[in-house]
Amino acid sequence: MTVTEAPPLDPYRLPRSIVPTRYDVELAPDLAAGSFEGRVEISVDVGEPVDELVLNAVELDIAEVRVGGATAAWRLEPDTGRLVVAAPEGLDAGPATVTITFIGVLNDKLRGFYRSTYRDEAGTEQVIATTQLQATDCRRAFPCWDEPDFKAVFGVTLVIDPDLLAVSNGPEAERTERPGGKVAVRFADTMVMSTYLVAFVVGPLEVTEPVDVDGIPLRIVHVPGKGALTGFGLEVGAFSLRWFQEYYAIPYPSDKVDLLALPDFAAGAMENLGCITFRESLLLLDPATSTMSEQQLVADVVAHELAHMWFGDLVTMRWWNGIWLNEAFATFMELAACDAFRPDWDRWTLFGLERSMAFETDSLASTRPVEYAVLSPADCEGMFDVLTYQKGGALLRMLEQYLGIERFRRGVSHYLRTHEYGNTETNDLWDAIEHTSGEPVRRMMDSWIWQPGYPLVNASFDGPDLVLRQRRFTFGDPDELGVEDLTTWLVPVHVRSGEQVETVLLTGDDVRLRLEDPAAAVIVNAGGHGFFRVGYDDALRARLTPDVLATLGTLERYNLVDDAWNEVVAGRLAAADYLTFVEGFGAERETAVWQSIVLGLRNLGRLLDDDDLPPLQTRVRALVAPVVDELGDPVEDEDDLRAKLRGLLVGALAVLGRDDATRERAVAWLAAAEVDPGGVDPELVAASTSVVAAFGDEATYEHMVDRYRAAPTPQDQLRYLYALAEFDDEALILRTCELAMSSTVKTQNAPFLLRTCIGNRRQGAVAWRFVRQHWDEANAAFPNNTIVRMVDSVKLLNDESVAADVQAFFAEHPIPQAAKTLDQILERQRVNTALRSRESDRLAASL
Repeated sequence: MTVTEAPPLDPYRLPRSIVPTRYDVELAPDLAAGSFEGRVEISVDVGEPVDELVLNAVELDIAEVRVGGATAAWRLEPDTGRLVVAAPEGLDAGPATVTITFIGVLNDKLRGFYRSTYRDEAGTEQVIATTQLQATDCRRAFPCWDEPDFKAVFGVTLVIDPDLLAVSNGPEAERTERPGGKVAVRFADTMVMSTYLVAFVVGPLEVTEPVDVDGIPLRIVHVPGKGALTGFGLEVGAFSLRWFQEYYAIPYPSDKVDLLALPDFAAGAMENLGCITFRESLLLLDPATSTMSEQQLVADVVAHELAHMWFGDLVTMRWWNGIWLNEAFATFMELAACDAFRPDWDRWTLFGLERSMAFETDSLASTRPVEYAVLSPADCEGMFDVLTYQKGGALLRMLEQYLGIERFRRGVSHYLRTHEYGNTETNDLWDAIEHTSGEPVRRMMDSWIWQPGYPLVNASFDGPDLVLRQRRFTFGDPDELGVEDLTTWLVPVHVRSGEQVETVLLTGDDVRLRLEDPAAAVIVNAGGHGFFRVGYDDALRARLTPDVLATLGTLERYNLVDDAWNEVVAGRLAAADYLTFVEGFGAERETAVWQSIVLGLRNLGRLLDDDDLPPLQTRVRALVAPVVDELGDPVEDEDDLRAKLRGLLVGALAVLGRDDATRERAVAWLAAAEVDPGGVDPELVAASTSVVAAFGDEATYEHMVDRYRAAPTPQDQLRYLYALAEFDDEALILRTCELAMSSTVKTQNAPFLLRTCIGNRRQGAVAWRFVRQHWDEANAAFPNNTIVRMVDSVKLLNDESVAADVQAFFAEHPIPQAAKTLDQILERQRVNTALRSRESDRLAASL
């Protein structure tokens, strides 16, 4: 049955004349056949008389549509993802009901209602049916008004085999028998929420006993046999759930929390209300064999998703242009919660390295404003990037440090209470914080959110005043790049000079601050949390003596090293001078600072031809070996950051310094750990895995493939998998690329394995050629959101001929779902290629 064509509509926004209030969804997945049958009854409020209803449906076979009990004609519009229904007698204003029956496919693209698989102890493949509906894939699971401001109540029923586990947003409310030996599991109604937060999972799964978190049951759902890996996730989840309720001063908005570890998941995790889904590696781990970074990652992600239960689920953006704030705020809150969970990890300081990733992208001419107009779902996909998560989180941290922790928290709580169960725009948050703090928050944050880039704050001494001037930081001359250099931000600048500590708001081109002691050293961006770089004039730089540097905080020292490397990239500091600068950090013992130094040393190595590397390796050994010697062997109850530093520097000494003795120790450590998994410090095991691979032969490669296949934990499996991309042998790297395209590696991991291969210093060009040749195959096999991530590391290919090949390829092979991100990757490759051309010979000569 068909209906006549309707007048043109906005191709991406549904009409507002009809608003859903409730969905009763019943789904019967057939795991063996890879399909599902469904029925949805939707209660709607009709605001004005209409002749048709317009909602969303994609890749569903519609069997019947009834409006108010009467059969209705309908048509699907695949290009816009719409289902248009003709009301048989028209609909008057008031309540109405739409009932739709349909059939769908459990797809293999990890979106909508899809298949996930694992092999049981007998080697038999088992199938799970699960969902990932953000941003606009609920329409692939059942017909709906699939936009975030069409909030409604959802009642979900799953018809399943009785031996399977079924989980959804609400707790199980009722179980009834159905014909054919099936059971219908009905779940309690949800709160009013957006379609993208609906979730349902069915399969041969196990669940932990619930942990009571002040009346809220918390469980982890997992594949059979992995229950021993759930303890840490439960601990983090219980802590975070309590902490967020105290921070927000608002109770948890639902009645249970299930954390689900899935074998196949395209994203990292998803904040479905009460039914949070994860990659296994981001929820399950063994504390005895995992590194601090692996534990921190699980803690971060669990906290991030739980933070969303309030900020995102209870209060939701009105449209997808606001997704940045949804994710940025959850990033900020994950860091705050993780810092409270494990203060010894110094989480805010380690965030410096993640913030630097945002600086890198935001230094490009092709960067974007944090918030921008989103018209289509493809526009929305491009927002899940480093500028949303890392820059957005860093801006919120900067605002919090300017206002003070408590004033910021009161504003957030006021925002959530004012808008609970509703939808908002970004300015609603700024207005709420401005209301409780009295500060010009909206004007300040608008300057950061709606403009691309960030400032370089230059500090100069004009006795007795400190003069601060801002201009946009870019890699290269702004005029040559065609970048507007007149941009200004409202920059909260913390300044420390002797005993004087002040905060000034740089609102225009410059500001002056009278120094109480004109001769004292001056630290701009004191505390290190501002989202800007700092440049000192010669007079102020001369005051930063070793004695002064020793008094700086860890993040402040990190910023000095990070700023110095970016001066090299921008052409304002010679690579040789950078090397001399970091050699002055031989007494440094903080992990965060060494992370920046090691990254810089690795980047220096990429500027040189192989024949020019030995002198650099000699200087790396001279810098790093004394610190490794001082750190010595691990001791019981050792500080996690000290252990992490040891692992970082062992890897640097062995690979970047090409130290034979350290390489031999790595071989021994890894062999011992394979015999006794808990007998060697996990940081040394992780470092040794990479070291052994970097110098390994074919026999080593075969051994690591075997270890990957038999790995007892998700972390062990990923270590061995990504180590296969670190071998310095063309044939072995090609084998790894072939492995990525095979069924041996899950499609959620394969793009990242190929990305690591492309990032291989000597064999990256080989891997790139493989990806280029298998481009269509990769696009067909891998989740859409991973394609641009797969090629992110082409920016490291800085040979002019290889770079030209990459640029030419993407001129003809765009990535529509991530066009802006691809532009940034290609621009960064051009920057890196120019850097090598400019610095390679000079650095080699200086060495």
